[in-house]
Amino acid sequence: MTAVLGWLRGLFAVGMLAGFYVVAFALLAADAALVGLTLWGMVEMPSQTGNWSLALGGSIPAASALLYGIATVSRTEAPPPDAVLLRRADAPGLWRLVEELAGQLRTRPPSRIYLTAQANASVSEDARLLGLSVGERTMSLGVPLLRWLKPMELRAVLCHELGHYAGRHTRFGAITYRGAASLRSTLFRLRMTARSDQGRVGYAWLYQAAIGAYAWVYLRLSLAVRRRQELEADAEAASVVGPEVTAQALRAVHALGITWAGFESRYLRPVQRLGFVPEDVFEAFAAMVDDPPVRTRMAELRAHPVESGRSPLDSHPPLVRRLALIEARPAGPPRIVAEEGPLIADTSPVTRVQRKMLGEAGHAVTALPWTEWADLAAEAFAIELASLLLDAASDTRTTARPTLATVLGLLERGEHTELVRRLTDAPEPEEQLTEALYALTGQALAGAGRARWVLSWTQGYLLDCPRDPRGRLDDLVAAAARDRTAVPALRGEFARLGLDIEAPVVLALRTVAAPAGRTTARRSTRSAPDLITQELARQRTVAKVTMGALVVAMVVWGIALLGSDSSQPYPQTYRPGLELPATASPYAPWSRSTHLQPEPSYAASLPAPIITRPLIPLPAPDLLLGIHHVVSGDTLSGIACAYDTTVKDLQELNDMGKSTGLAVGQTLLIPAQEKSSGNGAAGCR
Repeated sequence: MTAVLGWLRGLFAVGMLAGFYVVAFALLAADAALVGLTLWGMVEMPSQTGNWSLALGGSIPAASALLYGIATVSRTEAPPPDAVLLRRADAPGLWRLVEELAGQLRTRPPSRIYLTAQANASVSEDARLLGLSVGERTMSLGVPLLRWLKPMELRAVLCHELGHYAGRHTRFGAITYRGAASLRSTLFRLRMTARSDQGRVGYAWLYQAAIGAYAWVYLRLSLAVRRRQELEADAEAASVVGPEVTAQALRAVHALGITWAGFESRYLRPVQRLGFVPEDVFEAFAAMVDDPPVRTRMAELRAHPVESGRSPLDSHPPLVRRLALIEARPAGPPRIVAEEGPLIADTSPVTRVQRKMLGEAGHAVTALPWTEWADLAAEAFAIELASLLLDAASDTRTTARPTLATVLGLLERGEHTELVRRLTDAPEPEEQLTEALYALTGQALAGAGRARWVLSWTQGYLLDCPRDPRGRLDDLVAAAARDRTAVPALRGEFARLGLDIEAPVVLALRTVAAPAGRTTARRSTRSAPDLITQELARQRTVAKVTMGALVVAMVVWGIALLGSDSSQPYPQTYRPGLELPATASPYAPWSRSTHLQPEPSYAASLPAPIITRPLIPLPAPDLLLGIHHVVSGDTLSGIACAYDTTVKDLQELNDMGKSTGLAVGQTLLIPAQEKSSGNGAAGCR
């Protein structure tokens, strides 16, 4: 049954991926047809094809973004950038454990194991022929899991990942994953193209709408399958290590993942941007995990696993649902494997993982012992807020550098609201002002040598002031930030501590004598800047290609215009269905043979007709008409004889019916000789 479900899911994944190709190539075919029609019109009707530049210039950027997204569909998923291959000699215990657990699940073990810096684990399979042929299997395992999970919890995590192999999830899962990744990549590029200068007059918005609609259907259908697979992998793990251990492992991974993400985004990456990292990242994280408030918080996360900010496109079911299904399973005797010795005998792969993780920033950093790094981090965070408050207190009318006395003066004069407005637009500005005033006060004391900053893993930084052991300064700062009448008491405390509030506040890292820039206000995004940079570079290349194509098309259009008759771009008619006469002699719109000229005997009774010059010259003589202005003495039969036509032709051409009456000054259209009946001359003799 498992094999049948695996094949059905594989067919579904392949079919959905094929649908992406169908939608994409249908858009490209329509675009190509439009461009081809436009180019044809440029050559065949150059004077009537005025919007070719919009069609061509708008198609190339949008089509290139779509083609680039299609090209990424079949790319093989690469390991994470911080991954390090773990050889069997480096971790014989881990390899032995993985292979024995795979045997219990009756599946083939992975052929490669990578160590990563993430608090997570994953598996993949390099299946060929759209999943019809099996390939090498790869497992990625995060160092935080190896170091901070209990042995039984780690076994549960390994069984969950091996359960994906047992359920044949990875054979076709790569297709589904790459399809989803390619859809996201294509939408990202179309969205950036639509918002750029290239997309202001183009088809990127149309492509984005069509691909977005298909992506909505694709992701929700494919994610439903992937979530079902996660539940099946949970069941496999519970069958080996038991439901209780599996649930404990899920809770532990959840708490550890949130703690590691907070350490990396709040402490490690901001200070790394200043150029400093701990010598051992995992040792610094161990100090954070051992902190009593952090341990309490992790215990709360394990007991009450709340997933904040969960995306509707998450590939995993809600953790609460997974735990409920696992804990509802009947407990049985777990089949466990005893381990002998450490899982990783050589720590060099862990060191390489850390080096690759820190090398993603792309610039040189200074490694410090984690205790010095922690003090530097605390000081950097305080300096940032202190500098923001001084900037808010600065006066554009003076060049004097604001000090702590400047801020206290603004608060004392009742300019609290204006100071808050300049400082922040956060939802709780009062708390921001209190925090910034605390940072400025502490930095002034630290710069004067009367206090120092220490890192707090839960609050960011704390002020260690030997002359204020009971923390009275904290209460005075909070009161002064709220009420201007409390400012004098804060001034008195500064005087007791021997602080000169008029002195400039030192905004530099005393630990390394380096200025501190913005830290916590920036988010840590390792991959997004690279992705955006690559996309902008691609758009610049496409812009050059588009400009070149427009130049070539303009040259072709100019040549086509020169080769066309620009004197008469549009045919004009005297009335619907009838064309006006072309260039002719002053007396007749065409030349006639001499033997068809009227006899001289008619000269007295038929005055010489008055023929006007044609209004607009036309090149085709077989379609030309003449104009005759009726004068006194003209008859319809006489005019017919004079122009070698018939009365019937004149009546039909001028809508006269059977009438032969004429009026002086009336204008008659005279048919061309080729279009007349040809019997007029014989009737005039």
